[in-house]
Amino acid sequence: MSLLTALYQTYTYALEKDLVGKMDEDGQIILPIYHNSMKSNGKNIVEVTLDDKSQLLEAKILAQGELAIFPVTEDSVARSSGISPHPLFDNFDYIIQDGEKKSLAYLKQMEEWLEYEEIDFVRIVYNFIKQAEVFEKILNKLFLTYEWKDGKKEDKIIRYLNRSGEKEKWEELNFSKVFMTFKIQYQGQDSMVSLSENKDLQEKFINYVHFCDEKQGSPKITCNISGKEDYLCVKHRPLIGSARLISQITANPENYKGRFINPDETIKIGKDSSQKIILMAKSLLDGEKTSRWLGELSYALSWFSDDIKNESKLDIGKSIQVKRPQSPGEALLNKAKEKAKTKENSALKLADKNAEDIVKSFTSGRILFSDTSKYYLAVVDKVSNGRVAVKYFREMDGSRLKENLARWQEKYHWPGYGKEIKDFDYTPNPLKLIQAAYGIEREKGLEVAKKQFVTDQYANILAAIIEGRDMPRNIVRALEMNVRNRLNYDKTWPTIKSCALVALKNQEGIKDNMLDRQNIDRSYLFGRLLALYERLEATNYEKNFSSGKNEEGPDQKKKDTGPYRLTNAEKLWTSFVNKPVTMNLQLRNLMKPYEKKLKLSEDKRGIYKKIKHEISEVTNLLQDNYDYQLPETNRPLGPGFIFGYEAQMAEIFKKKESKGQEGEGKND
Repeated sequence: MSLLTALYQTYTYALEKDLVGKMDEDGQIILPIYHNSMKSNGKNIVEVTLDDKSQLLEAKILAQGELAIFPVTEDSVARSSGISPHPLFDNFDYIIQDGEKKSLAYLKQMEEWLEYEEIDFVRIVYNFIKQAEVFEKILNKLFLTYEWKDGKKEDKIIRYLNRSGEKEKWEELNFSKVFMTFKIQYQGQDSMVSLSENKDLQEKFINYVHFCDEKQGSPKITCNISGKEDYLCVKHRPLIGSARLISQITANPENYKGRFINPDETIKIGKDSSQKIILMAKSLLDGEKTSRWLGELSYALSWFSDDIKNESKLDIGKSIQVKRPQSPGEALLNKAKEKAKTKENSALKLADKNAEDIVKSFTSGRILFSDTSKYYLAVVDKVSNGRVAVKYFREMDGSRLKENLARWQEKYHWPGYGKEIKDFDYTPNPLKLIQAAYGIEREKGLEVAKKQFVTDQYANILAAIIEGRDMPRNIVRALEMNVRNRLNYDKTWPTIKSCALVALKNQEGIKDNMLDRQNIDRSYLFGRLLALYERLEATNYEKNFSSGKNEEGPDQKKKDTGPYRLTNAEKLWTSFVNKPVTMNLQLRNLMKPYEKKLKLSEDKRGIYKKIKHEISEVTNLLQDNYDYQLPETNRPLGPGFIFGYEAQMAEIFKKKESKGQEGEGKND
């Protein structure tokens, strides 16, 4: 299915469910065809209330954020120059009758509509704007005190005394840029009917548009999208600014030459279908839950066939954290185990529960979409002032999406540090991955210079997530290179490291950050040594050290540890990774003064013995399995070194599980 077809079918579904024309709590709305909307900024829309005798009852400026819905024509919806009035709703230059071309065109358009069909709402507005001194009447309702700027009434610029704040002050307002909408109070009715909420009027205008198409002899076609007979659309509505998702039939030759002889051979889309497609896309683009800004003028649109406004709040572009399943030992200690079950059934239940938690973690609410629903993801980009490009589009079953989301998190996660997330598996969002892979450390963090590059990479990662593919190889490779250059990242090293661990764990066959004492991989073992040298030296600098008590992790720099000092292991990080045997000998010599100091420290002697024991263990494994004299032993380390480093750090900082274990640590 194409994006255009998906948008058309989604709009059709919205019509069936009576969702069109109704604003949700977030301000998102799917507009009726041949209608547009404008949001008030607190100064740009005036609402005029009339009685059924066309007498002015009230005029007010719509509060900021209020939405006005109004009918538009094929020409008025994208006017950039020339004269093309909106029916009913427009700016004061069109509505105030001053004998100029704009006001005459507005009045003529209304007369033609009334000639086709007599409509109370339209007739009341028509009779009102033909009255004398309409502008002055409205201004008198709006302001207690005002004056024409420079005494020129024709410029429609006034100065008024604003008494709404703490102090009175004169402000200026140009009514040539202010729009007017209408509300009518019918005699004998308690409620008023506004232009924005008048469903009957909306239907009548749509019928009038169809009448005008027939009257003008617009060519009829079978629409390639809907399969229905419709009037051929020549001017498609813009989607972002003046840029169009569907190219005009009158497009430049480069849009069709080489494939077609004439521009109208590209695709035939009916006017109603075109309206539905673009208005559905606009609604998705404006929705907080259905649109994600990717940078520049690129956006990701996502929705479900049965959850159009994404009430589930699914967001595949955010960082997620899922509570780590308890080990049998943890479950026993917390008395959270259910009654005895077979290992097979228990494992299945845990797996199913974990998958459910993973999918829920991508949402902020309940999962409202069904497994049989369709999920759509599109990435659109305004590539020029006249064209919106579709960089990616994918349709997928809801059940398949759930599987792929679970697969991504299960494959790309790493244990979190800190009290808030230490019991969770953490998966970074696409932007964090891109920044860690290609960002340069600045004052505010990691920054990527080329915004369009970020947009393209973001789209690639989103596609990989929903399609169940592996992380793009260029991201993985860039993170693998960055984790070798620790000194390039003073403030952002934890981000670089965690993203690299997430991206590389699968290819290195690593499941978690538990220390694997049976792992004799050369890179893994040298990574362990690097962590041990770093902790051996850093322990000397710490003022209040308590063995095994740090729950925050090795990357947390506490205030009670004093100013942070780079260790020799950190300074020589890149050299060690490139020439491990050579730098190992150098680091061992550099550690001797720190070892002597720790031996003399009563409160740090225990941790010294523990680290020293670990160094001996790793050194013996290296000597038993590798020949230091061979050149290949001194070749650059593979990505596995960072997992050896991380596991060894986690082992050092691991909290004791029982008092007995704590006692053993103190007596080392």
